[in-house]
Amino acid sequence: MKLRIGTRTSKLALSQVAETHLLLADHFPNLQIEIIPITTSGDKIQDRNLAEIGGKGLFIKELEEALIQNKIDIAIHSAKDVPPAIHEETELAAFTPRLDASDCFVSKKFSSLKNLPKGAIVGTSSARRKAILLRMRHDLKIVNFRGNVDTRLIKLENGEVDAAILATCGMIRLGKELLISETIAKDKMLPSGGQGALAIQIRKNDFEIAELLKKINDKKTEIEIKCERSFLQELGASCATPVAVHAEIKENNIELKTIIFDYDGSEIFETKSKGKADLESATKLGIDAAKTTKKKAAKLLEKICK
Repeated sequence: MKLRIGTRTSKLALSQVAETHLLLADHFPNLQIEIIPITTSGDKIQDRNLAEIGGKGLFIKELEEALIQNKIDIAIHSAKDVPPAIHEETELAAFTPRLDASDCFVSKKFSSLKNLPKGAIVGTSSARRKAILLRMRHDLKIVNFRGNVDTRLIKLENGEVDAAILATCGMIRLGKELLISETIAKDKMLPSGGQGALAIQIRKNDFEIAELLKKINDKKTEIEIKCERSFLQELGASCATPVAVHAEIKENNIELKTIIFDYDGSEIFETKSKGKADLESATKLGIDAAKTTKKKAAKLLEKICK
């Protein structure tokens, strides 16, 4: 059997393909793999904030089209880049084991976020990270920082910013852990929904491919990510919404933490909840947390979800 894998063209995206390929090879040593690199709109447009040009969906748009047109069999994404609502003719069929979901601080000059001087320039394109940073340190100057990991590290090397906030998992997948100055604890910077895991998208009703991917699906990760995604979908969040959500299975329970922020971090609303660690209960937990947020933080939501 031959499997056509669609992927973005960055080094990180290709390392994610390699990670998935290794998982598949353990179960299907004779499986033939064809890698089909696809440049997405999100990769082409680097000079503007994602929210201005269509959101995170631009990182999967061309991959979804290739799936629907039967040019590829699966598309591999960073789960955090997949919008809460995907094309109706597709589905997320598998999730790989989640790596560290935290954010990290990277700087050539300073060892930690705490050690940044007043007025230091920090690069990030995330509304969530910006709001958290400004809540921690209102004196910092936050600038839009687009591009793949290598591009951002080059900008950092060239002194365009004093520091950058990146996903720890991306640095791990690229073998650049030694460049991390500080791993930021999740209770200080709650992650983005899906951060740390890979999501594999297929055509709906492609039963042969779905059956294949069952072998590599990590059930624990699937439950956690679907809990987070159910919160984001019910909330109606976009990439422009400063929102953090993280679910974690501990023993037989799943714990969910969510926070929405004003853009400058001055106002927040958070929820903490716990439920059974099964798919149905976890999905309901996310929906209930979003309903609570919509009910109790309506004014803040109205401000940030315009």
